[in-house]
Amino acid sequence: MAKVTTITPIADIRGALRRGDKVIFRVRDGIQQSYVVKHPYKGNGSDAQKAARSTFRDLTQQVKAIYADPQQLAEWQKRFDRLRASRQYRKALTNYINYIRTPQEAPYIPIPKDLRPTKPPTTLYGFILSTLSAK
Repeated sequence: MAKVTTITPIADIRGALRRGDKVIFRVRDGIQQSYVVKHPYKGNGSDAQKAARSTFRDLTQQVKAIYADPQQLAEWQKRFDRLRASRQYRKALTNYINYIRTPQEAPYIPIPKDLRPTKPPTTLYGFILSTLSAK
């Protein structure tokens, strides 16, 4: 009689397997995908891309300035510690981790983006960046 084990040897692969690899692995809407980058675009970005990159650059400069000032950094650290100590944060993080670790069903039915749990900030840098970007 045959014995069947339903455990997959590889649970998750994301990104390139090695530097310079043209095969990229990703998960979109809960479905594992792989694709080959044949001709990467090397031109200038669109106006929307330039605006987004400029905004991100400004935000990262603000975060670096906060990190350079010990007084501001201590204040942000207190705010982040208060957030991490809250029940709401722990519940949001648990919901996000459970959502990510849930295995895919076949056939997969995608969950709308507004119903998926969002990842709360897990580092001080990410907390500062997300708080500044929400303003």
